[in-house]
Amino acid sequence: MKRCMFADFTFKIPFEERIRLIKENGFDGVMLGFSDGLKYTQYDIVRNFGLEIENVHSQFDRMNALWTICPESEYILQRTLECVRVCGENGIKTMICHPTDGLVPPEVSRFGIENFAKIIQCGEENGVDIAFENIQLPQFLDVLFDQFGNHDNVKFCYDTGHENCFSKNTDCLTKFGSKLACLHIHDNDGNTDGHMIPFDGNLNFEKFLRKLKNLDHQPPLSLELYMSKSTIYRNAAPDSFVRRAAEAAKQLEKLYNSI
Repeated sequence: MKRCMFADFTFKIPFEERIRLIKENGFDGVMLGFSDGLKYTQYDIVRNFGLEIENVHSQFDRMNALWTICPESEYILQRTLECVRVCGENGIKTMICHPTDGLVPPEVSRFGIENFAKIIQCGEENGVDIAFENIQLPQFLDVLFDQFGNHDNVKFCYDTGHENCFSKNTDCLTKFGSKLACLHIHDNDGNTDGHMIPFDGNLNFEKFLRKLKNLDHQPPLSLELYMSKSTIYRNAAPDSFVRRAAEAAKQLEKLYNSI
């Protein structure tokens, strides 16, 4: 299986240095963010290192503004549409999108459905799949897949850590597995969203991989890690962090192959 790593695992070192470390440690590709400083320029940098771009993650703060009319609603919609268009312009097949933001659910509304319809339509026009991710409120996946699941470009991004700490036993991977396009693999202690290296927390990766293997499609093993979200990496050097991440990815693949 191909192995990928999130390029924004730290901001302690420049983007090019992060990509170099990912490449040197044997990863096949990267997932990218959509930060203001790099959203137009990062694609050629990655490809010049010989890495594939697995997907781009749209900005995810204040996504509840898409459901509730407020002064920020149009801005949040337009920045998401811009991410879709930039993905299309750079040949990125998949954009990851959060349905909501935070632990307080917004009201499901016609306004929200219309906004997400615009995002999906923009994806269709630009050749981009929109992969909705399980986050704090996975019930909103039901809303979106019930409404738009018949669209070919509406996909699912499964996040292991989010289910382990936010929505235990919901089994989104099985529920939406037929739409699975990409993975966010990381670990935590079951209480906080630590985005830790696999096997540093308490997530049952064998159980996850068994479910994954039962699906018709298995995307790359993609690690969405952050050095800053767990205190155990506070004093770690970026090169040693990526090296440990690569070892964990190999261990995941070995476990997957043994099932």
